[in-house]
Amino acid sequence: MFTQVGDLIKTLPKRSKTPDAIVALHVRRAFFDSLKKVCGDLPESVLKTARPTSFKKGVLTVKSPGLMSSELQMRAGGLMRDINETLGKKIVRSLRFRSF
Repeated sequence: MFTQVGDLIKTLPKRSKTPDAIVALHVRRAFFDSLKKVCGDLPESVLKTARPTSFKKGVLTVKSPGLMSSELQMRAGGLMRDINETLGKKIVRSLRFRSF
């Protein structure tokens, strides 16, 4: 009866001026998919500790424990490339990692 938000996001036109909140949700989903793909050699319990906290002006900020932040920083290029491939265009321009 209801359509899931993720399915609605996939149907948005690529050139539309979508609200920032919807784009941020789409980026968040793409981050989790890319994290599993690019960092699939790490245990899932470790991957679950990484959380995207904000997306503003093309910068995706991710919080994770110290060692995980360092590992993600080393894999940032692959993560960003895969996120943008998932989104279909270059939306994420840089990744910022914060430790907690």
